[in-house]
Amino acid sequence: MSGPAAGPAPGADTVTDAFSGTGPVAGPLAQAYGRWALTSVEVGAARRLVPSAPDPADWSDPKVGWGLVLPDAPGLDPDALARAEDAEPPLRRLLAARRGRVLRYRAGSGYADWTLRDLAGGGDLLTAASPAGSGPLELPMYLLIHGTPEQIPWQVQYALNPVRHVGRLDLTGEPLARYVDALLDGWSGSAVRYEAPVVWSVDLGEGPQDITTLMRDAVGAPLYALLAADPDMPAAVFVDGSATGADGAALGEALASARPALAVTTSHGLTGPVDDPVRLREGLGLPVGQDRTPVRPQDLLAGWQPDGAVWVARACCSAGSDSPSAYHGLFEPGSPVDRTLDGVAGSGAAVAPLPRALLGAERPARAFVGQVEPAFDWTMSFPPNRQRLTSQLVEAALYRGLCLGLPVGLAMAPYYEPVGSLLLQYARAAGVYGTSVREAARTALDLALYSKVTAYDRAATVILGDPTAALRLPGR
Repeated sequence: MSGPAAGPAPGADTVTDAFSGTGPVAGPLAQAYGRWALTSVEVGAARRLVPSAPDPADWSDPKVGWGLVLPDAPGLDPDALARAEDAEPPLRRLLAARRGRVLRYRAGSGYADWTLRDLAGGGDLLTAASPAGSGPLELPMYLLIHGTPEQIPWQVQYALNPVRHVGRLDLTGEPLARYVDALLDGWSGSAVRYEAPVVWSVDLGEGPQDITTLMRDAVGAPLYALLAADPDMPAAVFVDGSATGADGAALGEALASARPALAVTTSHGLTGPVDDPVRLREGLGLPVGQDRTPVRPQDLLAGWQPDGAVWVARACCSAGSDSPSAYHGLFEPGSPVDRTLDGVAGSGAAVAPLPRALLGAERPARAFVGQVEPAFDWTMSFPPNRQRLTSQLVEAALYRGLCLGLPVGLAMAPYYEPVGSLLLQYARAAGVYGTSVREAARTALDLALYSKVTAYDRAATVILGDPTAALRLPGR
């Protein structure tokens, strides 16, 4: 026995809850209503009513973009400059493979000390406020600077660090070709071990005049604790200067046996002899071991190859030197710090020898993160209450960024984020100092000093190598 029809009777009106303005809306079904009834259901089908956000790790997305920053080359026409015809063949291969954008550094302009000229796009870029992307007059989020700090100053990298993901290569010839080949190939033959990061921390234990204990306690030890507790890193190694001899030999042995994907070192950086610019530059920024002997790259490379590792070095001038020093005039004339700053500046603006050797090695490193100029104890520990200020490097940038497979440029972004706030704090404190008297003026001056130095310290922690380089995660 059949039941009542599920739908309306043939010819009967279907009543709706719509109102036409003069009365309810009703009407019969179409005679061929079966066609609609048997068409596949589209409830839940993907509908893009809102634009999707780009993946910030995907440099190939035109909304993100990758670009190459080169020095200006007088004598070439704009089209040749835009095609990078003056660049070495490895760079041209990299540009072609990545369909990257070419930007030219030019010193001086009508409105700034320097500018990046987008010749293909037809104008200069207001770097901090430029729209992101790889289109005309857009500034890519990932930028690789190729050139020495004399050709393209460190200040360009400092200014871009808070708003873009920036790396630098100061390599030519075969070292450049080796690095570009490895980058394009994704370090496919790399034998580095994600499960075996190495942390090497010197601790001279010489009291308040020595910074190595603070660096060990604020960077090395907490990072190792995170790595060692991670089940994916059961072979993590800590060469701990507070318990064992953290010298060059111990570092070399740890690197050779562990073959780490990530190596992190904390130590003094070599900045002498200050009266011999040639020797100073040859050893600039080399990590100084527990035995007060600098670690030479040739000694490390005799028994180990970087082979796609990322090296992070917390040491004075580990990435390079600048001239003049950003801190010129801060310290008492003739004091040890003042003489060191002047001596390093006198050797010229340069990339340090250790990162050059690692990035240009037979099996190159992926990237090197280090400092230009010195760091100070109070940029790691806030003087009034001794609060540690290194979590954005240790936890956010390295452990939850780099070790999660983010490109090194994107991983370091949390470390640069406070720079803008620090500079605003500096401007405010400087203004208060100018309108205050006595104790209030002194407090404002101290805050201005702290804010300015800490902003410089963050911005001058630089990436050497391509900012898209990322650690390969287990199982990938």
